[in-house]
Amino acid sequence: MKYSSYLVLLFIILSCASQKETKHIFYLHGRIVEEQGRKAKSETFGTYEYDSILLALKEKNNVIHSEIRAINTQPKFYAMKISYQIDSLVKTGTKPKNITVVGASKGAIIASYVSTYSTQPINYVFLAGNNAEQEKLDEWSFHGNVLCFYDASDTIAGKNYSYWKNKSTQVHSFHQIEISKNLGHGFLYKPYREWLEPTLYFIHHQKIPNSFLVKN
Repeated sequence: MKYSSYLVLLFIILSCASQKETKHIFYLHGRIVEEQGRKAKSETFGTYEYDSILLALKEKNNVIHSEIRAINTQPKFYAMKISYQIDSLVKTGTKPKNITVVGASKGAIIASYVSTYSTQPINYVFLAGNNAEQEKLDEWSFHGNVLCFYDASDTIAGKNYSYWKNKSTQVHSFHQIEISKNLGHGFLYKPYREWLEPTLYFIHHQKIPNSFLVKN
């Protein structure tokens, strides 16, 4: 091979190495979007900014997988569907570390089932999906890397995830952050930086620095 050919080959290798890997993000919305559609609005929490959230998660090289679910979607069955999609991505060459499931409210419940069913070491972000009833009724055991958000003022699902941390022996990393916006369940209705910035960092690094005020 000529010297010029070596230079071309080296340039291609270096170019590929410098490119960021594609991140696949599954965003699972809250129940209100099932019931009202993409323009959903709560009298208590305001407009659910579904499209703004997707746009905020859509950084360069990020592929967003999201759809508006049918009314009364069964979390367990929908979780199986997402699990199959994740397996398909891995089988076609996507590294598990480049796949993240972000679930909000009912979407977080679905994501919790995905993390229980799928043994793929991917990343999960749970936004306000835990309460005493979930701990009583469900048998989740998470896999992969987990990041949880909760707001103590949330009367719907404001409980932390310590219960599930203790039950999940297959997690690679587990972090939780308390949101202190005093918005109750409404903190997940908009792409607030308090949850968005740690989420984006987690998507890329699978861990959270202390600067994000991690609550273990």
